Amino acid sequence: SDFFGINIFYLDSGPIGVTTEKFSNGTNEDYHVISMSFKLAYARRMTDRLKVGVTLNYIRDEIYTTNMQSVAFDMGSNFDTGIFGIVLGMSVSNFGPEVQYGGEGLQVPVADSLDVDGRLNKVTESFPLPLMFRLGIQKDIIGPSENATLKSSTHRLSFAMDGTNPTDYTVHGNAGIEYAFRELAFLRAGTNIGHDTAGFAAGGGLFFKMGSMSAKVDYAFINYNILKLMHQVSIGLEF
Repeated sequence: SDFFGINIFYLDSGPIGVTTEKFSNGTNEDYHVISMSFKLAYARRMTDRLKVGVTLNYIRDEIYTTNMQSVAFDMGSNFDTGIFGIVLGMSVSNFGPEVQYGGEGLQVPVADSLDVDGRLNKVTESFPLPLMFRLGIQKDIIGPSENATLKSSTHRLSFAMDGTNPTDYTVHGNAGIEYAFRELAFLRAGTNIGHDTAGFAAGGGLFFKMGSMSAKVDYAFINYNILKLMHQVSIGLEF
């Protein structure tokens, strides 16, 4: 079987006051930090126990009047081990070229005698995208699958945990549980392990069937301690 997917991610910091060396209390001007990505995914069921997939990512970051954009690839697999119903997942993310920031914010006014436009551009150093290696396991404790410890056609309770080893950060992980009622309503809770700010997280979701199309809406909040709570909303469509 073949599967195709589209993912759009958008993060806006909200307005942040501009400060300078001369105006340390602010200039009455705001700026935004924006991160966005657009992903095209393809996956194939190779056997009844193995799935593999690849994702093409377009990524862009904007900080005030500077920006960076690039293209990267992700690859991953999902393998049913056949051991106590444990499913093993592995992925490598952010294969791509080095990136570099540019934009109007790197232009410096100079005397006309030095440059005909009266501006020079600061040249930033390029750097590699943070390559991430991820390994995780998932197990149905209650559910309809033959691998579930306790059988139920109505309820499902799953446990999952993973570890991530990025090239630009320390090793950290996640652990959590998901409860599903008839695969229509979901409750989730978990925690981040070894992360410098992220802690407890919780949320839920709803699945809707609309003729030949279905939709899923998910919400989660994460406690980032000094950064306070972050709210995440995702909407998925299946055709």
